[in-house]
Amino acid sequence: MGILLALQGMLWSAERESVSVEDAFWAYDDGKIGEEDLEELLRLIEAGDGEEACTEWEALGLEPCQKTWTERLDGLNFRGAFQEALSLDSAGNLRNQQMRLALGLWRISGEVRFKSQGAQSPTVKYRRLQYKGRRFSFAAGNLSSIDVGSAVALQKRLGGILTVRLKPLTVGAFAWEDSTAGFHTAIGSPKNIQLFGMGNFSLDGFRGAFLRAKNSTADVQVLYSKHWNTPLLYVSGTSEKGKNSLPLRLRFRAYLHKNDTLHGIFRLPKIVETHRAVGNSTVQIALGDLNLRLLLSFAVPLDTGKARSVAEISWVRRQEYASLGMGTRVSAVGEDFSTTLLMQSGVSLFKKDSLFAEWRLTPRHSLKTTLYEIRPGFSIPIEEAVRAKVLCILRGPQKKPLVVRLETQMTFSTKLYGKSSLELRSERFQDLHLWRFGFEFDGMW
Repeated sequence: MGILLALQGMLWSAERESVSVEDAFWAYDDGKIGEEDLEELLRLIEAGDGEEACTEWEALGLEPCQKTWTERLDGLNFRGAFQEALSLDSAGNLRNQQMRLALGLWRISGEVRFKSQGAQSPTVKYRRLQYKGRRFSFAAGNLSSIDVGSAVALQKRLGGILTVRLKPLTVGAFAWEDSTAGFHTAIGSPKNIQLFGMGNFSLDGFRGAFLRAKNSTADVQVLYSKHWNTPLLYVSGTSEKGKNSLPLRLRFRAYLHKNDTLHGIFRLPKIVETHRAVGNSTVQIALGDLNLRLLLSFAVPLDTGKARSVAEISWVRRQEYASLGMGTRVSAVGEDFSTTLLMQSGVSLFKKDSLFAEWRLTPRHSLKTTLYEIRPGFSIPIEEAVRAKVLCILRGPQKKPLVVRLETQMTFSTKLYGKSSLELRSERFQDLHLWRFGFEFDGMW
């Protein structure tokens, strides 16, 4: 799989969003997240919902990321952003290239994204023109679930949407290129309870709708499409963050339905389409320099297939110059069980762990068939604004290649950022060769 680099985030951010498409795919390749988690992250990144992508990333137990955003809308301030990302295959040929250009003046902003595969000419993959006022907003081009207030993604489509905000009421109408149209509405405050609704219709009649209720800790949405036999229920929740909150962080998400197909206006993870119940949860407890984490996930298939579940419990203790962690993961498919032992350590020579290592061991019937994975590495600041990270991955006992990854992040200022990613592979500790390379450049003004 070649490198995939992100062109994501809000139009103008005070701190760069650190979750990228590349990060999501590497976490999936390394077995840190499942297929449904990967699809959820890609959906959020693609929709430009960087803050929610960051929340989801952290809920999966991965490294924290920035999510502080600013977007100036007052005054005749001209602003813009340009991003370019490219990836090369193992032969050094261009695999894909992505570009993003965003411009804004006053309350009007526009964005266009291009993508090319191999030697093909760039094609437009995303376009959007938007006016965002205090009480009135309009957008034309690629619309997403964020525009209508849905927690579940919409199928990719072009259209136009008009929204009027009269606190605490929000109402709007939209039309899509497939000749369907509808309305959306919301009432309430994000700090209390908000109610959302949407209906979508065509000349042939009803197409789909949803009702949603949410506050700062819970989110419940009921969806229905003309192609479904029964509605689909989406439920999620998260513990409230704040200075006076308990040292406990909780996040869960679940999908429930009984449909053989989920075709329609909504776009759901593939695992949801084939399972009547899918869910996962994360519990994190911070006690001084000790952090405990519990991960649970389950999937119940629609047919008579075997249900599967995964549970992981781990702890990490971090002090000024070192960290140590241990844990175990238990996976069950029907009556078959497997256990993986986890261990990690780090030594801080600089601000973060400079030398680190992870071990994973999955016992089998004999030592020859026991699975193991060792991931040593180091991170070092080259200059004040440049940091390099080198990671080595050893897997066995199968004849899997040795992997060496080198990532360099260059933060020149709040308006200029660069990142390069290089992966080398070696079969049986020989013939070390380039596997993939990518570079990403972000600039704002």
